[in-house]
Amino acid sequence: MKLNYPSLTQFQQHLQLKDYRPPTRKEYLRNLCKLAEHFQCDPLTLTENQLREYFLFLRQHKHYKRSPMKAAKFA
Repeated sequence: MKLNYPSLTQFQQHLQLKDYRPPTRKEYLRNLCKLAEHFQCDPLTLTENQLREYFLFLRQHKHYKRSPMKAAKFA
């Protein structure tokens, strides 16, 4: 599913300006897209409680460990 939210485009442009390696940029964008898919909305509109709920979902149901959680939280 191709997501078309303004904040995803802005974030992708922001990542291009950073000195991250291409795989890192791709991973950060992928994590943000997964967040948008989870809630079916532009991530920019999410509340702090929704983000907390999502990170708990990743930890409890997807069994994310430390490194993937750090990458998911950065996005």
